[in-house]
Amino acid sequence: MTPLRHWSHLAMRFFGVVTGKPLGPRQQDEVRDALTPAEAGLFFRQQPIDQRHAYEVALRVSSELPGNEDAVAAALLHDVGKTHSMLGAVTRSLATVCSLLHLPMPERWRLYRDHGELGAADLRAAGARPLAVAFADGRRTGDDRVWSVLVAADDAAGGGARRPAPETSETGSLRNSMPPEVEP
Repeated sequence: MTPLRHWSHLAMRFFGVVTGKPLGPRQQDEVRDALTPAEAGLFFRQQPIDQRHAYEVALRVSSELPGNEDAVAAALLHDVGKTHSMLGAVTRSLATVCSLLHLPMPERWRLYRDHGELGAADLRAAGARPLAVAFADGRRTGDDRVWSVLVAADDAAGGGARRPAPETSETGSLRNSMPPEVEP
């Protein structure tokens, strides 16, 4: 990602965090159906803004890789390490800027910076799927197409998307086999 695109992505992610809404009951049920009980426990520990982001990433992954349950789980769980810092939108932004500029930062900000490694450890301890552990940790593994779809879905759901997010109303689903724009 180029520096300008990176900063644009961060700005869009900030506004997504500020305007994000919690998952509805149907969406929460879909998440429970897509994850093991231990994985779901980690998912629902996240702040609602992170649950919403992960759900949107998972919808994109589901539309690109129908039936790939491991990829959907990886999308839903990739940011679970952020629970260690419990930062809000503004402090997350400040922590990201400090990290990019290699400035000193408080412990909670360092926890946010290291959320991938922390989340991977949590997922490993919960017996989560290997792809979910690897994606949370940012360690490329497995099928190149699956990995590319995961990265692109996270990037698109985080801001700077080239197309709108898949439908997240009552008609959207993590188990869809067709892209939302084709569904009846």
